[in-house]
Amino acid sequence: MWSGLILLSLLSIGILNFSSEIVPGKAFDSTASFLILGLFAFVVMRTLRVPTNIYLGMPVFGWRFFLALVLTVNLIVVQIRGEAFSELDTQGWIHGVIFLSAIAFAEEIFSRGVVFGVLLRHGLVVAVMGSSLIFGVMHLYGYIGEYFDPWRAYWHVVSAIAFGVFACALMLVTRSIWMPILLHTFSNAGLLFTDIAEVKEVRAKPISVDLWRGITYPLPAFATFVIPALILLWINAGTPLHPRLRQLAIKWRLIESEEKLPVQES
Repeated sequence: MWSGLILLSLLSIGILNFSSEIVPGKAFDSTASFLILGLFAFVVMRTLRVPTNIYLGMPVFGWRFFLALVLTVNLIVVQIRGEAFSELDTQGWIHGVIFLSAIAFAEEIFSRGVVFGVLLRHGLVVAVMGSSLIFGVMHLYGYIGEYFDPWRAYWHVVSAIAFGVFACALMLVTRSIWMPILLHTFSNAGLLFTDIAEVKEVRAKPISVDLWRGITYPLPAFATFVIPALILLWINAGTPLHPRLRQLAIKWRLIESEEKLPVQES
């Protein structure tokens, strides 16, 4: 199973590379390439009949959805604050939305639709962790080559894994894969202001940090995604409480003991 998913991941990267040769983009723009990859992932998702096909519909509205929406908006604001959106004209906005949507569609359909769906047959924990890990490792693709910097690559992979965990939780709570796609679209907004020449110039200067700082540097960003993800996963599981926590909640009268609850007549 894992070898099959790894091969499928490599095939997806190959499709992205091959399609970019057929439909070359300008600068950072590979809209058509990601659309091709997204359609490929969608076909695989439908062909394999993975359980995540049920998440292709609209979100299920309710208090869980609105809590997830609040957490999602907060994460989006954290990631895009300070970006120079005022510099974009109408054409830039239209082009940017299409470009970012294509990336989000391709990566979410593949990671949350296909990989998560395949792994879900082996349990929710395996599906969340496995799909997030593969999603993170696939981001190493952008660091392979002349400008490889192990620290930058590691930081990006860790943050991508954390993003993947939250995206899984968001999909589960809202019952829709379109919510992670929406989150992913806005989270990548910084790409609109990224210059390839500048990126290469930065990556040409390897980062030099001590081992401990290098390892712990991405942890704040990791926690930013994982903590709200755990909240959503807890809600998705029915908000279970550990027996000791339940006893404390009953003692502090936060909840009522089941023994005191009125018995409903059938």
